[in-house]
Amino acid sequence: MDIHHLKIFFEACNEKSFTKAAKKLYISQSAVSIQIKKLEHTLGLQLIERNSKNFKLTFAGKELFKMSQDVFERISRMENEMKKILQYKKGKISIGATHNIGEPILPRIMIEFRKKFPEIEFDLYIKNKESLVKHLKEGTVDIALMEEYFIEDKEIKVIETDEYPFVVVTSVDVESYEDLKEVPLLKRDTLLTTKYLDFFEKIIGFNLEKRIAVNGSIETMKNLLKQGLGFAILPYYSVYEEVEKGILKTIHSFEKSEDRFQIVLIRENEDKEGISKFVEFLKNYEIMSDIKK
Repeated sequence: MDIHHLKIFFEACNEKSFTKAAKKLYISQSAVSIQIKKLEHTLGLQLIERNSKNFKLTFAGKELFKMSQDVFERISRMENEMKKILQYKKGKISIGATHNIGEPILPRIMIEFRKKFPEIEFDLYIKNKESLVKHLKEGTVDIALMEEYFIEDKEIKVIETDEYPFVVVTSVDVESYEDLKEVPLLKRDTLLTTKYLDFFEKIIGFNLEKRIAVNGSIETMKNLLKQGLGFAILPYYSVYEEVEKGILKTIHSFEKSEDRFQIVLIRENEDKEGISKFVEFLKNYEIMSDIKK
């Protein structure tokens, strides 16, 4: 099988169009069609249904596309690794994190890591969970730190780390839970926020009707809280400094903490020196250590 023919087939499947694939590969549309026909001839199988008005794969085409995704993700990882070595003459790790972790806590983790391993260079990426998994598969990111997230992929290894509790915080004077009926809830649309909101409404015995949807980061939420706009449910590690300084106050702490950070990486990379050192460091690092003191 010619890898060049496979690449053209892969891009045509990605774009679901011969025309778009041709533009992406800087070749003519007829060249795309010819090379895919050559691939079909080599395999002795039809990959694309040509009697369909839309781009449609045969059963064999669907199976080959799935397998080719793995092939080109591996190639992408190799290319990115070689770029790092070319640029830095030695290994360099790329560390990703979700916004919930990256904004309030990753800087502290990296300061401690650099103290212990000053020889290891690194880049940082703050992305959502789906983007981090994609970048892991492509090799742009070596390790990702995220909240619990189900990943069904044999190439990816998931390691659980420390627990982190959630709290209800505000800068508004709240004497009792009844006062919350008149105070807007600032709500981020995340699974964990919804989960703890359900817990909280059961505890206080009524639904929180006054709500403001906030499509933003935790830092955005904290700034809104500081301005007295309402109250919110957030991870304690993200607001504990403001709580200690009296800028924000905790009106409820959830007794049970079931949520953990995850270290996510490609299995074939776990023995690489920089990656293995960072993983081992994270396994032994207490994310809540500064808060517990």
